Amino acid sequence: MNAVRAFWKDGKIVPANPVDWPDGCEVLIEPVAEPNVRIGINESDWRDDLDALADWASWLATLQPLEFTQDEAAMARFDEQMRHYNIEAVRRQMEDLAK
Repeated sequence: MNAVRAFWKDGKIVPANPVDWPDGCEVLIEPVAEPNVRIGINESDWRDDLDALADWASWLATLQPLEFTQDEAAMARFDEQMRHYNIEAVRRQMEDLAK
């Protein structure tokens, strides 16, 4: 199946050309950025003078540390489960390579 262009019109997606996809097939839909719309900033717009760095350092000092809501025992159990999962995954990978 090939990708097609479509338009959002009156709350519906309208393909620009007919499609021959089977009924019920899954599609991925995302808007296409307009060519002259700039997202983010260019590196040339980024200030790195002493005043900008001082502003950034001042802002950074206002950040509060993250507070974890899970208890330490639950986090330790999760870490242990992940450790076992990773060890098992590496063991299986090594067995597959040995074949």
